[in-house]
Amino acid sequence: MKKISSILLVLSLILMVTACGSSPATSTTTGPTTTPDWLNDFPPEDVIWGIGTAKQSSPSMSMTTAEARGRTAIARQLSTKVQAMFTDYNLDAGNVKNQANSSMQEDVSRQITNMDVSGARPIKRWQAPDGTWWYLVEMKKSDVKNQVSSILGNQEAAFAQFKAQQALDMLDAQLAKSERPVQVDN
Repeated sequence: MKKISSILLVLSLILMVTACGSSPATSTTTGPTTTPDWLNDFPPEDVIWGIGTAKQSSPSMSMTTAEARGRTAIARQLSTKVQAMFTDYNLDAGNVKNQANSSMQEDVSRQITNMDVSGARPIKRWQAPDGTWWYLVEMKKSDVKNQVSSILGNQEAAFAQFKAQQALDMLDAQLAKSERPVQVDN
């Protein structure tokens, strides 16, 4: 009896050790992946990411378009002007017994982006099984700050030049007043 108990104990230990061992994870997806593995990643704190996709008539055009769309995504994060209009029209016509009602709503919006994204560069690309190209474009926040300060510096220089020209124009006007010939009475 002790021998059977010992055998059962050894077998149960073997089963426990086997059950606790790690097994490789099985994939629950069926078929090929349709998006890159980096799609849901967040960028590091010091960069801005833009993702672009395209499936055009040729791989070359797809790659160019996807990269351009990635840059556009960065530009939209930096500067977007939104113009919007909402129209609500309601017409009620007729008399009490025979009335007609017409109602119309219209919502129109436009987003315009105009931003220099020099320094934005693709850091990853991936082609899906269906031929769609995915591009991950990155721009360092320090490059963005340099561009903004350059723009502000240019605006400040232009304003200073404008103010200097105003001052010179005022000086010319004052000098013109003082240089008028003095009339002498005879």
